[in-house]
Amino acid sequence: MSAPLQSEIRLHNGRPTLFLNGEIEAPIFYALTDVPGGRWSWEELPAHNIRQFLTRGFRLVQLDIALDDVWFEDGSFSVETARRQIRGVTEIRADAAVMFRLHVRPPRWWMARNPDENTLYLNAQGEICAGEDDAPGFHRHIEDDARRPRRTSLASQKWLDECGPIVARFCRELAQTPEGDALMGVQIAGGVFGEWHYWGFIEHEVDVSAPMQARFAAWQREKYGENREILPVPAWEIRVQTGDGLFRSPQNSGDVWAMDYARCQHECVAHAIEFFARVVKENWPREVVVGAFYGYFFSCFGRDIAGGHLEIARLLRSPHLDFFCGPSTYYPDAWHPGEWFRSRGLLESCRLNGKLWLDEMDQQNQLPGYWENDYHEHIAASRAKTVRNLSFAPLKGHGLWFYDFGPSGFSDSRGRVPTHHGSQGWWDDPHLLRDIAAVKCLLESRSQNYESAADVLVVGDPQTHYAMASVPRNVDAVSHAAIGWTPLGLMQAGTVFDAIYLCDLERVAWENYRVVVFLNAFVLSQKQREFIAQNVAQGGRQIVWIYAPAYSDGSQNCEEFVRQTTGFELKKWQSATRVEISAPFGNYGLSETPISPIFHVCDGAAQPLAHFSGGEVAWARKQFETHEAFFIALPAFDAALGKCVAELTDAHRFSRSADVIYADAQTILLHSREGGERAVFLKSGREIRVRMPHSPATALLDAQSGEVLFLTPQ
Repeated sequence: MSAPLQSEIRLHNGRPTLFLNGEIEAPIFYALTDVPGGRWSWEELPAHNIRQFLTRGFRLVQLDIALDDVWFEDGSFSVETARRQIRGVTEIRADAAVMFRLHVRPPRWWMARNPDENTLYLNAQGEICAGEDDAPGFHRHIEDDARRPRRTSLASQKWLDECGPIVARFCRELAQTPEGDALMGVQIAGGVFGEWHYWGFIEHEVDVSAPMQARFAAWQREKYGENREILPVPAWEIRVQTGDGLFRSPQNSGDVWAMDYARCQHECVAHAIEFFARVVKENWPREVVVGAFYGYFFSCFGRDIAGGHLEIARLLRSPHLDFFCGPSTYYPDAWHPGEWFRSRGLLESCRLNGKLWLDEMDQQNQLPGYWENDYHEHIAASRAKTVRNLSFAPLKGHGLWFYDFGPSGFSDSRGRVPTHHGSQGWWDDPHLLRDIAAVKCLLESRSQNYESAADVLVVGDPQTHYAMASVPRNVDAVSHAAIGWTPLGLMQAGTVFDAIYLCDLERVAWENYRVVVFLNAFVLSQKQREFIAQNVAQGGRQIVWIYAPAYSDGSQNCEEFVRQTTGFELKKWQSATRVEISAPFGNYGLSETPISPIFHVCDGAAQPLAHFSGGEVAWARKQFETHEAFFIALPAFDAALGKCVAELTDAHRFSRSADVIYADAQTILLHSREGGERAVFLKSGREIRVRMPHSPATALLDAQSGEVLFLTPQ
């Protein structure tokens, strides 16, 4: 019998590295879904798909378990289901290592017994609404999370007080079993779909429940002391209004009220994650890695303030969390062959903090039945897409899991499922499995020493959302466009970039980057502005500023901050009508309603690049003694803006044909929608030609020689 697993993640040879009993293990998993029919490892179809991966070089498996599965209404408790989950894997491969996604939401019976602990919502009419019962039938535990579900408030102290000891007991008892020897990690799951979004966040404002009222009152006392009036959770009308256009004003009492509540809400979510992570760490008797879905910067549907992940800086520094994870971006252009699979988080920040990022790769392939006439057409696209998706995180120094809804019969509507032949795993095809095994082995063999290939750094700030307006159906269009579409354009230009959260500015090795893009640096402290001036805007580096950099310092909003930070002479103005810009890639606007504040360039030393419809300069570039800067007055819901900006800079472009390029210093991935002969420009300056099939295709190349290491389909 092998020794009980001890696991840890630590920086090793430039990347956050998973160690099992002191030996390196590549962080690439196979994972079952939580959907009934596909969630139990010991059942026929899930077991078959686990076997398909474990017999092809995989060792790591992720499985779901919920408090509903271990703690019952009569007060009894059992880890038998958890043991069976692990045993279903180790019976296939004895040395397999299992990670549990542990859903810490209270069991349904507990929520029914404790209705005063449940979330209360505000709808678009400003009315307070209780949660709705889940749909009837036999569903997954998280089935209705994104609606207006009856769920315990994430501010509930009673939830933490009663479920914390249950998680502790789960760890202690499971660890004493033979099956517990195979557990290597725990992912703490809660909130919408286990991803720590606040319940109902897309269509509602939250949370006016008694637990949140108590939490917000305590938060105010801690910040302001006992002598100030304690305010309730703000009503709808307070959240809708802003004192300075798109911005909340630190001098406006209503805005401060709304910002205070938002911070309280996000801090209580981060507290819950850290609380349960600490419980696991303290009650598992061996070293075990712990993480959570958190750190999403992309694809939060413009609802970051209601349910995004704004407190990532706190959790990146936490000793209780070893990894973060998330599905890939859902939009724009992130799914189909020829599009850009990419992570929701900012992965270079994770690496700089010694935390592993794990992509949840849950993209369904477009596979009809094996004997259908169009099978061979679709398998080519599926093979190319699967290798593209598998390679993104490893080429950033991180990992992923294949999250397989297939055994449950679940379809995401983007793929084809041959249901007339019964359910099947999403990757249960001999061509796909052969490619997955080969690419996993290839990437592992080239992962000893990690070095990024990026010469572009993208900087994003989740906490800027605290200062911006956003309610359902009235999102902050500037932030949404800047964050969602600009980075995609950089990728379409053929660049490779790293991405960090603003909180990690001081951890960056700036000599590695020739271009820095600040996506939403609308709130910068004086210390941050000084650091940028002294360390970033140096060495001939090119800086790209979007919209209103440093307009707020957290204490006041001031247009002079924007001028000082960017170095451009700017004029603040407000258009009474829709704003339109004539840019090098075409005309664009951002919103049908006026945007305020807005700035145009009035700087004789700057070179105009684009103009507002009234003739004012909207884009410009300016040369300084220490650096060059670009100012972009408004982002666009069009990746062409980011592509155009990248082409104006000195960033290295691996492709000129809008092919998908991922790369580290050793390996380049090339993915093409139509295939054929493709040009790739190595960082040495050499151009190589890659011959691909005339179909969606993916190749892995040696970054120094250009040698084709792997090609699919072929």
